[in-house]
Amino acid sequence: MERIDLLRCLANNMLHLILMPTEACNFRCTYCYEDFRYARMEPAVRRGVKAFLARRAADLNWLEVSWFGGEPLLAMDVIEDISSHVLELQRQFPLLHYTGEITTNAYSLSTSRFERLLDLGVSRYQISFDGPQEWHDRKRVLAGGGGTFDRIWKNVLAMRAVPREFHVLVRLHVDQENHEALPAFIRQYAEAFGQDERFELFIRRLVCLGGPNDATLPVFDEETGDAVVHSLSRYAKELGVRHVLEQHPQLCYATRGNSYLVRANGRLNKCTVALEHPNNQVGRLREDGLLDLDSTKMHQWMRGLWTGSRDELECPMKGYADPAPTTWVAPPNVRLALAPPPASA
Repeated sequence: MERIDLLRCLANNMLHLILMPTEACNFRCTYCYEDFRYARMEPAVRRGVKAFLARRAADLNWLEVSWFGGEPLLAMDVIEDISSHVLELQRQFPLLHYTGEITTNAYSLSTSRFERLLDLGVSRYQISFDGPQEWHDRKRVLAGGGGTFDRIWKNVLAMRAVPREFHVLVRLHVDQENHEALPAFIRQYAEAFGQDERFELFIRRLVCLGGPNDATLPVFDEETGDAVVHSLSRYAKELGVRHVLEQHPQLCYATRGNSYLVRANGRLNKCTVALEHPNNQVGRLREDGLLDLDSTKMHQWMRGLWTGSRDELECPMKGYADPAPTTWVAPPNVRLALAPPPASA
């Protein structure tokens, strides 16, 4: 790994926070791995986030805030509160470069809300689809039942009319059931967004991440799935669509010593997957903005920086905090071995 990557992973003047303003969600996607246990970020945690940022701001040159959930737009007031605080810090410290991004299902992303998020510095968006309406509505369903495609598509279409700078990554999931219908979605996408450089298509095969339906998900094996993704990529290229292939990053955010996930209850994790795995619980954010960290666990997440292992750099979760089998629940307050026990344990 190049030296500059190591510096970025450890630099005190860079900070990446993934914030979960709520872990509730208005969807029940068939492949979801979350359990929605914390309805919204507690007031003391909000104060802790703002205090932590205030403590760090004077020494920061780069701050990236990523909103995640659940569905983060269900707690828009939390996003407004903390983002407004960041903008005030940016006014106080002009050398602070701030980027805001959000992973959202876009069901509640009205034009007025979108413009408000842009005002708050949230300029990067990741929004998922599972193909044309017929397939999408089978997999990305409302918590109370019912399809979601029409409303999401209309909201994303409306983003085009906003004459401001932003970036939208439209994430398209590929599996054994929907892959033959995806060229139709790519054509639909090309007609709507093909000429707008603010939109980019991300073609990704569906994978199991520890959800209750993992055993029945129609996922491809890696080799076959990659072949299907590359075939869809060639088709997108023929249509002139700006797109990104599924690919492993050279360096996962969870490897970085200056990247944290702040749960709605103040718990600190490193990865957005396997949220309840004990090895993915590295500390807690205090109300005064100080961090209580488990240095042993932090070093395990960062181990690829010392070993140089490509696998450990690309996904430090593997072999350390793997998603548990769906029929097995980790007992509370028990420190696990590097891999969870089998389902029969």
